[in-house]
Amino acid sequence: MLNRPEKNEYAKPFGQYIDLVPAGNLIDLLKFHQQTTNEFFKSVPSADWHKRYAEDKWNAKEVLGHMIDNETNMLYRIFRITRGFEDSLPFFEREKAIGHFDYDSIPVDRLIHYFWETRQLMITTSENVKEENWLNEGRLGENTFSARALAYVSAGHELHHLKALKEKYLI
Repeated sequence: MLNRPEKNEYAKPFGQYIDLVPAGNLIDLLKFHQQTTNEFFKSVPSADWHKRYAEDKWNAKEVLGHMIDNETNMLYRIFRITRGFEDSLPFFEREKAIGHFDYDSIPVDRLIHYFWETRQLMITTSENVKEENWLNEGRLGENTFSARALAYVSAGHELHHLKALKEKYLI
């Protein structure tokens, strides 16, 4: 069972995401949130996808794109760490990632499907990691993370942005 990481398995700033993840088996939570997040995105009115809550902020489509980027990035990190690679991985440059990919041009239904498929890959990968390999550690810059901490960071990151979308964008 994939349980919450100990505080020594991740850098302190990432605790804000891990703390958002409810208690329980993470794989079960990923499956549940895959469904509820999908339903939420499908309920967003088409006019709201281009809203920004401030001039310098992403629109809702770009937020979803960032969620896809982050999930993909975390999946790659988890893949490497659970397979025993310990080398340092670069930090994720979110503004650069969004700036070099035109999420606005992707139809909303395809974008929602893209998130679904990315999450499905995270679930399938997580279901097949050997239990002991979740504790493998890798470096991100100067910080050390366990693979399971990164899985929790990814899940919490989703919840963080869903909350922002509901409270700042879709009011």
